[in-house]
Amino acid sequence: MNRLSRSRRILLFWAAAALIAALEAVAAADFLIGATSSRIYSSLNDVPVREVGMVLGVPKYSGGRPCPVLAGRIQAAAELYRAGKVKMLVVSGTSRPEEFYDEISAMTRDLIKLGVPGNAIIGDGKGLRTLDSILRMRDVFGYDNFISISQRDHLERALYLADHHGITTIGFEAEILPGLHPDEALFSAIRAPLSNVKAILDIAIGRRAKYTTER
Repeated sequence: MNRLSRSRRILLFWAAAALIAALEAVAAADFLIGATSSRIYSSLNDVPVREVGMVLGVPKYSGGRPCPVLAGRIQAAAELYRAGKVKMLVVSGTSRPEEFYDEISAMTRDLIKLGVPGNAIIGDGKGLRTLDSILRMRDVFGYDNFISISQRDHLERALYLADHHGITTIGFEAEILPGLHPDEALFSAIRAPLSNVKAILDIAIGRRAKYTTER
């Protein structure tokens, strides 16, 4: 009995230590990445003019419903274009038409519906992750000074990754339009700090984009 109790105490000790270390890593990541927040604009009047904006993708449908997160990004991008803040928009995400999974076509169609001409939209179907999207803007499309368009927590991470690769980007904050399911909101709240930790690890190990030359 005593041996079992001692084993349990040791297990609890290491479990608690691991939890504390994980929480400290999350807090440190949030602090480091949150420092980019000063370069994120929420007012259309205040955001500086750039040649191009990049819309960071996410699946159009979630649980069979249109995704309010993506809808907010598309709306923000269209507002930037109509206000003359950008001349071009790059929509960056995953495109696998053979699997009926094509973020790029969906974003392009929605932007056109909101008044952005098709010849002002460039599709990047190999923006598999935020890091890939950022690096491909410079290495594939030739833009190293642009506006990133997403929600604030995502933008902080995008700007942090860009900074560490010598890429200049500012952020324009998109809203989440009405209709987000509570389960999706909870998942997003949990995912954001973990993604921040992953971004720092990506920098630490020197991770690169999977596709560095292909359009």
